[in-house]
Amino acid sequence: MKKLILLCGAAAMVLSSCGTTGGTPKSEKDSLAYIIGYNWGTALRDLDPTIDISVVAAAMRDGIKGDTAAAKIDQQAAQSFWREYFSIRKPRKDSIASAEFIAKVEKENKNVKKAESGFLYEIIEQGEDPKPDSASTVKVMFKLSDRNGKVIQEINEERGPVDMNLQQVLPAWAEGLQLIGKGGKIKLWLPAELGYGKHGNQMVEPNSALVFEVDLVDIVPEEAEEAAE
Repeated sequence: MKKLILLCGAAAMVLSSCGTTGGTPKSEKDSLAYIIGYNWGTALRDLDPTIDISVVAAAMRDGIKGDTAAAKIDQQAAQSFWREYFSIRKPRKDSIASAEFIAKVEKENKNVKKAESGFLYEIIEQGEDPKPDSASTVKVMFKLSDRNGKVIQEINEERGPVDMNLQQVLPAWAEGLQLIGKGGKIKLWLPAELGYGKHGNQMVEPNSALVFEVDLVDIVPEEAEEAAE
C-alpha cells in the first residue's frame, strides 16, 4: 500500500510538471511544482521507464476532481492489482530484462569474456603482479550501476579507496578481482542470480543485473591486516 501511495504522489508531481510551459519557473508555486514534478518523474522512471505519462496525468486529473465514480479502477481492484504487480509481474519482467541485458552485452562487446561461474568481465587495465587471492583484503574504488545505467553506489577518489575483504563480498565480485593486480581496472556484469537475486537488498531491486567498474588500488599486506585486528 505504501507503494500505491508513492505512485499516486508521483503521478501528482508529473501532472504538476505537465502544467508548465517550459523554461525557468517564474513563480514560487511554479518552482515548487517543477521541483516536485522532476523528483517524482525520476521516481517513475526508476519504477518503469516505459510508463505512459499521459495516462498517469489523466488518472491524476480524475483524482483531483474527487469524483470516485469517474475512476477507471475502484480502490479494491487497484490494491489487488498493485500487490500482484509488485509480487509477481514486476519481478518476472525484471528477471527477463536482466537476462536479456546480460545476453546483449555478451553478444555485442567483443572484449567481454565469460567466467565459468557465469559473470561477464572486461579487463581494462591488467595491473601489476601479484594478484589478490580469495582471502585478500584489497583497497578499491568502484561504481555500481543497474542495467539501465542508474548509479546505485560509487566510491571514488573523494570518498575512497575503501578496504574490502574478498571473503565478505559477492563471490563473483571476488572472483573478478582476482583476475587483475594492483593498479588494475576491471568491469564486471553480474546476472541477477550472481548478484542479490530475487530478494535484492536496500539499494538493489530484486532480479537486477549489476554492472561494476572496479579500480584495484592496492592489496593490503597480511601483516597490516593482522595489526588491524
